[in-house]
Amino acid sequence: MLKLSLLPEEYLVINENIVVQLTRIAGGRAGLAVHAGREIPIVRGTVLEQQGRERPACLLPPSGKKGRYYRDQIFRWNDDREKAVRKMKQTIERLEEKGCGEEAEILRTQLERVIPAFWEEDLAAP
Repeated sequence: MLKLSLLPEEYLVINENIVVQLTRIAGGRAGLAVHAGREIPIVRGTVLEQQGRERPACLLPPSGKKGRYYRDQIFRWNDDREKAVRKMKQTIERLEEKGCGEEAEILRTQLERVIPAFWEEDLAAP
């Protein structure tokens, strides 16, 4: 089995005629967009299992956990870190206003590597 890690908006191509894109990650759920011809059936695994099909042996066994994974479980997030990120973004904006666009872009790129894009909506709130 091939295992891949994707970031939101990245995609993979299967057999040159199926494209799967990771559209978002939020609260332990991943959104996928699948582009394939109508002749290719695409069915959610849980539907097949409800219809009596066996779970494919190549898959990892279900964890049995029903809870969601929040960012705090992956990365200890708190108000101080959120304030620090907002302050960094303000500093980047000031650099751009002063004509230091190249330096601002370097900092923005590094900040995006530290803070995943799917947290951006949480940081956008005042």
